[in-house]
Amino acid sequence: MLFRKTTAAVLAATLMLNGCTLMLWGMNNPVSETITRKHVDKDQIRAFGVVAEDNAQLEKGSLVMMGGKYWFVVNPEDSAKLTGILKAGLDKPFQIVEDTPSYARHQALPVKLESPGSQNFSTEGLCLRYDTDKPADIAKLKQLGFEAVKLDNRTIYTRCVSAKGKYYATPQKLNADYHFEQSVPADIYYTVTEEHTDKSKLFANILYTPPFLILDAAGAVLALPAAALGAVVDAARK
Repeated sequence: MLFRKTTAAVLAATLMLNGCTLMLWGMNNPVSETITRKHVDKDQIRAFGVVAEDNAQLEKGSLVMMGGKYWFVVNPEDSAKLTGILKAGLDKPFQIVEDTPSYARHQALPVKLESPGSQNFSTEGLCLRYDTDKPADIAKLKQLGFEAVKLDNRTIYTRCVSAKGKYYATPQKLNADYHFEQSVPADIYYTVTEEHTDKSKLFANILYTPPFLILDAAGAVLALPAAALGAVVDAARK
């Protein structure tokens, strides 16, 4: 029992080492990151289609978001989720909205590329919205995983989804299985993360690090005997 408590005391003292130094560098971190959004192109998505047969670019069952310039082909796994929603047989088209408390209509569908020049994309903050007060529609929406949201003294139904896939220049024409109430702009972009070093903070940290290391070492040296003594006294009492 004495060994266990002494070991715990040593561990606690070890964790104290470099505490002040880590705090200094954490509170005055000279390195920062900026994420820049780089625009690639825009398009207007007017419909969804489902690929009936495999071909060189499209897998059977893939969901295609059809635009004037590009077709955004969703991977089969995500297609299965989305196809069930879009073929639910409801009276009105879904709205594509933002993942915000107001669920306002998307200004543009975010199509984020993995990297510059990549065909791989993902959607971020994509939600579907349906407004209805019909019990049959509400039951169907709940089966599809939609949640009721109170908005402006009425109830709307939303479900946020994510999708990944590839985009291509428009291939051979396919029949559209689902049309949006209005065309949805698509914003194609990628992001660049850059690190920046604040030289003044860096030099200040370097300047103050030696004194802080001394304080850390002293704190550990002082804390260890006290902690170990406490463990010994506690064991002696038992």
